[in-house]
Amino acid sequence: MVANGTPRKPAPQVKPQAPVSSSIELMGERIAQFDWGRTSLGPLPRWPASLRIAVDMMHLSPFPCAVVWGPDLCVVHNDGYRALRAMPDALGTAFDALWSDVWSAVGPWVFKVLEGGSSFVEDPPLHIARGKGAEPLWCAFGYAPLHDELGNVAGFLHTVIETTASVEAHRHWRELAQGFERQVERHVAEREQFWQLSREAMMTITPDLKLQAANPAWYRILGWTQEQVQGRPVLELVHPADRVEVQVAVSGLLQYSLTEQIETRLRHSDGHYHWFCWSAQFDGSLLTAVGRDITAGREEAARQSEALLRNSERMEVVGQLAGGMGHEMNNLLAGIGGSLELLQRRLQEGRLERVGAYVDVARDSVQRAMELTRRLLAFSRHQPLAPGPLDLNRQLRLSEPLLLRALGAEMRLHWQLDVVPWAVNLDIAQLENALINLCANASEACLENGNVTISSVNERLTAFFPDENGLPPGDYVALHVEDDGHGMAAVDIARAFEPFFTTKPIGRGSGLGLSMVYGFVGQSGGYAWIESTLEKGTKVSMLFPRCHEPIPDAPTPEPRSQRMAQGERLLLVDDELNLRAVMREYLTERGFDVTDVGDANAALERFRHAGPFDLVITDIGLPGGFSGRQVAKAMRMQLEQQKILFITGYADQPIEARLLEQPGTALMSKPFLLADLADEAIRMLDE
Repeated sequence: MVANGTPRKPAPQVKPQAPVSSSIELMGERIAQFDWGRTSLGPLPRWPASLRIAVDMMHLSPFPCAVVWGPDLCVVHNDGYRALRAMPDALGTAFDALWSDVWSAVGPWVFKVLEGGSSFVEDPPLHIARGKGAEPLWCAFGYAPLHDELGNVAGFLHTVIETTASVEAHRHWRELAQGFERQVERHVAEREQFWQLSREAMMTITPDLKLQAANPAWYRILGWTQEQVQGRPVLELVHPADRVEVQVAVSGLLQYSLTEQIETRLRHSDGHYHWFCWSAQFDGSLLTAVGRDITAGREEAARQSEALLRNSERMEVVGQLAGGMGHEMNNLLAGIGGSLELLQRRLQEGRLERVGAYVDVARDSVQRAMELTRRLLAFSRHQPLAPGPLDLNRQLRLSEPLLLRALGAEMRLHWQLDVVPWAVNLDIAQLENALINLCANASEACLENGNVTISSVNERLTAFFPDENGLPPGDYVALHVEDDGHGMAAVDIARAFEPFFTTKPIGRGSGLGLSMVYGFVGQSGGYAWIESTLEKGTKVSMLFPRCHEPIPDAPTPEPRSQRMAQGERLLLVDDELNLRAVMREYLTERGFDVTDVGDANAALERFRHAGPFDLVITDIGLPGGFSGRQVAKAMRMQLEQQKILFITGYADQPIEARLLEQPGTALMSKPFLLADLADEAIRMLDE
């Protein structure tokens, strides 16, 4: 070699003083112990993955090299690189300060590599002074750009090759250097490939929780497009019940580098949610989160748990139902019978004092018997329902005053409702009744001073739930009512839906509230279950099928009719003689001309020979081989516009929807107030 016209003898080779592996370990220990918090790179645990990969590869280099990173060109070097300069350790030093004596030659290449260009500068080589007593070296410098997670140039790999050796050795080292640079670039490319091909959902988020980027798996699992979510606050996609947990986890990661995993739900583009198990890291500017979709696993765990519970604890409802029904009805009948006996005695004696009190006692017992029957029918899934498309959030808000009254003044009601809930097809009155029962139970469990949370969430089942005999795969809306009361033991959870089963003290409850909820949910095509932990609280969950019909506008309440009938002709059909007589008497007092019969054949005969009738009121269950449905069809074959009001106390086979949808058709469920029957008849005649 010739420099400035002066021959230059080859510099002596520096022999390693320790095995290479020992040098690597010592240098790695020095890097780990170095206080990087004083540099722009920040503490070592917060380094981004791209920087870590580059440093790890730099350690494996057989020649002096360093990773130069960040806007102030902070240096992280290996052991061979450290021997090039006079200072004992160049860790954390700025690159331009470290090479200030040759910066005029080095600077242009640094600017080039920071723009993304690679260079290997060997002609002319640089004359490197190494301090007192050390021979200077002629060296070639290599510059290879390093990219961060977003593909931007964040630094470069600086390679130093001594060129005082022979041409062959020089070529050999150059090939090694170029191969090493390619290896680093390959690892960086592999990271990008992992981002693109990973089956796990990945996303990068800004510190203010806005979505910066997501990988293809994230978009595939959740169904969104980049245009729909780019720059959108991530919390808008998180289920409301999980948002606080997400905020706490992100705060811990940003402030204290806590990296514990969390499970949370993200909303799919069509409204349902996927469960993910997330882990995340923060590199100082962006938070990178990797999530594993655990939706199927959670559903399977829930199915297995429910199946085990159902297999181990079968409901023994027949004996319990008979005993409980007998006990409750005997109490009610005793009240009715005693009141009627005293009323009859006073009338025979011609005394009218306290007659009103006896009537009140009898009416109260009748109302309680009506409620008991309604709950039993709900449990048996044979109560007549009048379902319709429903906006669950809107209905829950409308029901809030009723629920607050059921809870009491000292209870606190919290809402965690889905942002865009799917529609459901439910009977509003029965839904409110179920929620009132659950709130009343929650209030007692909390000793009338606690918290109740009502939440809703869209759910998509990918398999039968809870087992092959349960709900089929599809879209559902889950409604959860959770309290922080004393909880339930496992043995009580297994029997909680049984009619007349209660853990309350004698006289504090009939044990029909939860059984009514269970029956209503089942009759609505859904499924209900209970989760509870002693001293921590209870959660009752209900799944209702999604409804795709349009939701009608909220109805305006109609004022109660006070007018009398004007002699309109009614045909009353019911096989219960006493009930038919009472209905006929009241309807006659309200101004109707009433003809009554007790079976289907008599009803059809009167319709043919004593008609026409302005309205036919018929029970659905009739003797004689014909049901009320068949009677109605036969009558409308003769008179297509005939108005018909169905009454029933037991809907073993629901009325066909097309029959109820016909103009001039309505349904009332027994038991009902006689005034309500007359008002409904007048309403139908006024249409």
